[in-house]
Amino acid sequence: MKNLATLFLLLLLGSSYSTFAQMIYSNGTGGGAWESQSTWEGGAVPGENDDVFIKSGDSVIVAAATSCSNLTVMSGGKFVSPALDSVQVKNAVILEAGSTFFNASSKPTLPGIIRMIDPASTVVHMGSGTIGGPGNSEFGNLVIQKNSGVTTAVDLTIYGDLTIKNGAGQVFRGANQPEKLGSHTHTIYGNVYILEGVWSCVDVGGNDIFGIWNVKKNVYVNGSTSRMGPMSSANAAGLGIFNIDGDLIVDGGRLQAGTSSSPGLGTGIINIGGNFTITAGSVKPATNTAGPFAINFVGKKTQNVNLGVNLYLSTVFNDTIKTGSSISVNLDTCKWGSSTTGSFVVNGSLEMKGISRLKGSGDFYLNPGATLKIGSTNGITTSDTLGNIQVTGLRLYSKDANYEYNGTEIQGWGNALPDSVRGLIINNENGFELESDIYVDKTLSIKKGDLDLNGNVITVSSTGKLTETADNTVKGINGKIITTQTVAAPTSLNISGLGLTLTTANDLGNTIVERFHSERTGNGNHSILRYFNVQPAQNNSALNATLRIYYDDSELNGLDETKLALFKSKTAEDNSWDLAGGTVNTTDNYVEVTGVEELSYWTLGESDKPMPVENEDESLPKQFALHQNYPNPFNPATVIKFDLPIASFVNLTIYNSLGEKVTTLVNEKLNASGYSINFNADNLPSGIYICSLVTENNFASSKMILIK
Repeated sequence: MKNLATLFLLLLLGSSYSTFAQMIYSNGTGGGAWESQSTWEGGAVPGENDDVFIKSGDSVIVAAATSCSNLTVMSGGKFVSPALDSVQVKNAVILEAGSTFFNASSKPTLPGIIRMIDPASTVVHMGSGTIGGPGNSEFGNLVIQKNSGVTTAVDLTIYGDLTIKNGAGQVFRGANQPEKLGSHTHTIYGNVYILEGVWSCVDVGGNDIFGIWNVKKNVYVNGSTSRMGPMSSANAAGLGIFNIDGDLIVDGGRLQAGTSSSPGLGTGIINIGGNFTITAGSVKPATNTAGPFAINFVGKKTQNVNLGVNLYLSTVFNDTIKTGSSISVNLDTCKWGSSTTGSFVVNGSLEMKGISRLKGSGDFYLNPGATLKIGSTNGITTSDTLGNIQVTGLRLYSKDANYEYNGTEIQGWGNALPDSVRGLIINNENGFELESDIYVDKTLSIKKGDLDLNGNVITVSSTGKLTETADNTVKGINGKIITTQTVAAPTSLNISGLGLTLTTANDLGNTIVERFHSERTGNGNHSILRYFNVQPAQNNSALNATLRIYYDDSELNGLDETKLALFKSKTAEDNSWDLAGGTVNTTDNYVEVTGVEELSYWTLGESDKPMPVENEDESLPKQFALHQNYPNPFNPATVIKFDLPIASFVNLTIYNSLGEKVTTLVNEKLNASGYSINFNADNLPSGIYICSLVTENNFASSKMILIK
């Protein structure tokens, strides 16, 4: 019915159609030679006015010149024209799904005036040195099999696969000199298979010529005589681009920036949306161009890069990872780079596994918002022999980028990591030991393994956040995490994700929160391996707050989790902790207490094992004293120390130079001990302030200088 409708359409269009024309079908038993009567049903060889149908399973071969009115190759049928111009079709060529047309015509198009080509049909191009033309720019599957060079004459659309088996060294070109066939953009909706020969974008060319291949699926370069490169022929110029949405897999063939022994100045670009692989058995990639060459990664999912041979060129080699794209590079002992110059620019995410290396004379740019995942045991270094980034050109590691340590062995920090970063991620089950202080603006994430502070300080910005996973935490007997955040009447606020959640109706202003990871002791008992210091800038009294402290099972320090309770202290010193109580949630790992009136130091211990002083201690202060604050002058925080030889009711108040009260730091009864009180003057102007310490029997004051 489809064939009859097509012929009826041709009649309406005015096609010559004799009343003596016949509809002649091949024999259905395998076909044969066009000229043989046995090839056709009824034994009649088609004439120039006949409509010919080649059935499924039949192959019809034309050896001598012949003609017909319309030619339909039905699904599963094959038409073979091995000799140049051996068949003339006066009207239409129709290729059904699954059919094959072997075309050896000297013309760049299929025969006929009208071509109706199903996307699932196949054309094998064997004749002309060019392919495509008016009315014949679309194909289903296309096979280039001429054994000499072929150039596109128009913009091609290939709905199926493109297969190139064109003979060793023979080129299938996407564009040619302007005075010949000019610039072209082609689209392939299937895969590309290079089995033999060369596939290029621009051949010879000029400075203003371009050739672009858009491939919606994968590209395979298979076989030792298979080549792929943007530029071909001597002194090629212009712009050649491969846009590959899927994978680029070189398995035995060769990837080249250019394919001629007489290189030109053309620019070659390969944009890859999927994985990129060159197997160990492949021919080593070659340069063969004097112009710049680039491999860019533009995928929407993680792209894996695996090299079994070096990708090390001798031309300007520029590579870019697009914003939003992510690649994971496993080069093993191979290297990537240029012996000349170029750059590797990361706008998305780059993961360098194990001993993978970027080498050569180019530059490396990790731009703001980008991510670098380091697998080297040496971390990020300035060395050209250590680490994953070993280029000898400029290396720019942005402070606004993210850095992840994700090796499989113990890793070092390296000497090139900025002291301020957007994000720091630990993803190594062996853990990581901090080697210097660092500022984190957005993300501090412990995915796998512990981060040992090793006596250093991590400062998290007011908009930053710490995230940890079970048994993967920040730890370290020495060192701390610190953040300062404006806290205004918070509700269940986990300040910078440090694990201390606060609810109060008070506006506390710029509040400093410090997290430490050593145990606190008293009366022979001890805490978990975590404690906090909370220093509000204002209104640190009558809070009626709800305080929740989280913990990790690895921090329990031998304590019974079901008995955990909150303890508070003014100084965090041993034997200074009072039981504050609270309710433990062992499922979500936190203890919460309500009715907190004042914030200071907090930790968790067992509720039935108190940590304050209960017996007289020879180390107690012998006399009342108010020590000079330190530092002094200060900005904005300082520490005020005083000694109580006996338990006393204490009032510690700060006044300005006019005698006006600024804030009261202590107003309660304290045990005999030495005390250290933090004073944060972040919301106060520069000037002289008076610290007043009053007990039932003593009074002392000191002058403090705030300089901003």
